[in-house]
Amino acid sequence: MPFTIEQIREALSRHQPTLVAREPDHAEAAVALVLAGTGTDLSICAIRRAEHPLDPWSGHMALPGGRASPEDSGPRAVAERETLEEVGLAIGESHWIGPLSHVLVRLGGGDRRMVLSPFVYYLGEELSPFATSDEVAEAYWIPLAHLWDPRNAGRFEWMREGTRLLYPAIRFRDAAIWGLTFRVLTLFSDVLDAPLPHLEEIPGLGR
Repeated sequence: MPFTIEQIREALSRHQPTLVAREPDHAEAAVALVLAGTGTDLSICAIRRAEHPLDPWSGHMALPGGRASPEDSGPRAVAERETLEEVGLAIGESHWIGPLSHVLVRLGGGDRRMVLSPFVYYLGEELSPFATSDEVAEAYWIPLAHLWDPRNAGRFEWMREGTRLLYPAIRFRDAAIWGLTFRVLTLFSDVLDAPLPHLEEIPGLGR
């Protein structure tokens, strides 16, 4: 389903994001949905995280972003710093469009929680080249049309403690966009009032 940047700006200008009340023990993180392109031919920046044994999202498809550092002035600063560090894209006030709702993330299957703040930016008409860090295996400009194409709807199988769980996913090349990144894209699609065509109930879907 094609969108113009004007339609996205208008939708986000009306959006009232749902915010999570931060507790002292909550970790904080942010991601950037960086758009680029012209007309209805917009693309979004996505990455495949490098394999690392200490990264709970090792090897996953993701959006540029990461955890807050003490020097960050706020969640937006986190998203902008991490985007520059991970893929070499400099985003700031002139690229800002708006926030999405917070996502409360359970870490490691336990009681630890993290508040994720997603923000939307428009880089410009050009699909700028990437300069990836060691944390990123690959970076891509994925056409928005790819995300809304029913032919790319899929499932991701995850084994946890011997239980087979199935999650809705978007196929991209030989990878799958699922989990936390899929949740953020779903929030984006809700703002646009154009649900992704991947939200049907899947038998055995783990919740």
